[in-house]
Amino acid sequence: MKILITGGTGLLGRALIETSGRRCGITATYLDKCPPKDTPAVKYRKLDIRDREGYDRLFRELRPSVVVHTAGVGSPDHAEKHKKESREINVGGTANIVANCERYGAKFIYISSNGIYDGKSAPYREDDKAKPINFYGKIKLEGEKVAKKTGVPHAIVRPILMYGWNNPSSRPNIVTFALSKLRKGEKVHVYDDVYVNPLFVQSCADAIWKIVKDERYDTFNIAGKERVSIYGLIQKAARIFGFDPGLVMPVQQGFFNEMAKRPSDTSYHTGKMRAVLGIKPLSVTEGLKLMKNLKKASGNG
Repeated sequence: MKILITGGTGLLGRALIETSGRRCGITATYLDKCPPKDTPAVKYRKLDIRDREGYDRLFRELRPSVVVHTAGVGSPDHAEKHKKESREINVGGTANIVANCERYGAKFIYISSNGIYDGKSAPYREDDKAKPINFYGKIKLEGEKVAKKTGVPHAIVRPILMYGWNNPSSRPNIVTFALSKLRKGEKVHVYDDVYVNPLFVQSCADAIWKIVKDERYDTFNIAGKERVSIYGLIQKAARIFGFDPGLVMPVQQGFFNEMAKRPSDTSYHTGKMRAVLGIKPLSVTEGLKLMKNLKKASGNG
């Protein structure tokens, strides 16, 4: 089986590659400034998801069986500040990938977000109504609509807040950002009024590989076991990684003067993830201990 992963150097793309085993041949596209090295398991191509001709050539050459589309703008503030560019990437780029999937008969997995919910009716199930409260959530939802219109088998995966080791050249996630400050003895200010059930990235990768293996092309909300605040998550991370939890400072939304408002509680109901995919949600402690045991030289831990 040939797999194409867009955003192959991002947090989820990296985890997908690391958990793929030998079940398939992977080609991964990226835009990082630091070119990753090809391995026997994965070949990399530098390619913007808005490049129609470039992706047409890649699909024509590769003929992938499945495309996992992780690439896109992932920062709500960046999306709010650069709306035109962000829509071109998250919606136009998705349409470009979908068109090629239709042209060459590839199955499609779209990576969406908990940002499609307004945070007022948690825990969210897959069929709960999406009501995004910021531009990022709106364009992720538009991407879902593009995916749903395709004529090929497709899945929509909505990871909640993910954490794990990222590439040193990539944007850090909340845990790696906090660890980088804690190891220097610096204070970390994090929200205690924003709630999620945090997701260890390799659990999300496991869910996606299960979709591919069992051909479960449907919509899935993917999350961890526990509902905690971001403050609670980073408190646990500090303890598990051996740092001073007293350096973790609780603050409320508005402290950082962010452009995009965040929904206050987007925690998920994980029944479908358990029943259909057979993926057991991890507790925060379980996920963080697995992360620690990986001992990746990420530059952030």
